Amino acid sequence: MLVRTRTGSFEIRPYRPGDEKAILAAWQEAFGKEMRLEEWQWKYAQNPEGFRCLLCLAEDGTVAVHYAAQVQRLAWGGEEILGLHLTDSFSHPRFRWALGGKTGLFVRTGRIFLKTYLEKIDFEETPLPTEEPLAQFHYGFPGERHFKLGIKLLKYRPHQPGVLYLEGEPPRKEPRFLWLYDVEEASLGEGPSWAALDAFFEDFKRRFPTFSIVRNRSFLGWRFMRPHKTYKIFYLKTFWRKKLKAWIIISVEKERLKILDFLALEEKDLALLLNYVLFTHRKKAQVWLAGNHPLKKAFKAPFSPAPEPLGIIPNTGCDFAQSHWRFEDGDLFFFTMADADLF
Repeated sequence: MLVRTRTGSFEIRPYRPGDEKAILAAWQEAFGKEMRLEEWQWKYAQNPEGFRCLLCLAEDGTVAVHYAAQVQRLAWGGEEILGLHLTDSFSHPRFRWALGGKTGLFVRTGRIFLKTYLEKIDFEETPLPTEEPLAQFHYGFPGERHFKLGIKLLKYRPHQPGVLYLEGEPPRKEPRFLWLYDVEEASLGEGPSWAALDAFFEDFKRRFPTFSIVRNRSFLGWRFMRPHKTYKIFYLKTFWRKKLKAWIIISVEKERLKILDFLALEEKDLALLLNYVLFTHRKKAQVWLAGNHPLKKAFKAPFSPAPEPLGIIPNTGCDFAQSHWRFEDGDLFFFTMADADLF
């Protein structure tokens, strides 16, 4: 699609292999820091569910706008749907004042992206031709400045349950009743088999009303194999039968640890494992989770609410073509920081 402006013509088209060099050069101009090629490849090209990316290109080949999303498989009640995690969308500083019709190039590209890759969204833009399956949901974690633009011009809407941010102090005593269980620390893919983790998520879906990313081997094996990052996973199992009861994934820094993802069939088992992880690491912990997460009550003492430090504003929207689904049904989605790309 060709867009003509007073400052020249721009082409809006899908990503093509080989565009990475121009994307990363513009990314550095937009954010003031470098993104490595292997990071971009992990985030998009290596995602087992795929990705979507539209570029707005200046006449000299400079990427004026990069609007992209990771594709995610979502559990929606008893079925699965396709979702898009909007991430790393930006405009090049040199072209932020160029108008593509009634709006700037960033908004124009964003509207075309959403119109092209979502099953339903109310924009007048003409979608680009695509053979990709259309998504029924989109979400993201923008900062305040991006969110204000998005809510005004791109139909962003705040996830009404919002985000809970909690901090936890290491308990002074070893958690009670731990002798009834076995705790195993491992890297992803070690310990319980991938098949056991797949089965555990199926058990979780049967226990709770689930609208979340499918936390199976495909998602976990990709999400926590991020370049230049190290993660640990802890499994809580019954002592005799070795039955999996809960798991937690963390990243460890010098002064604190971040709890990035977790799953359990009972809140008491998750609370026990959380306390064990804090007790053994002797570090303050941070955790972000959706305000409607079904396991949020597991985060009792030594966790307590604190001001959210990143300034993220979760936004979600359901994009089903069927009339009985509402855009606002995105509020039912629940997440952790594994659903983001921040750590």
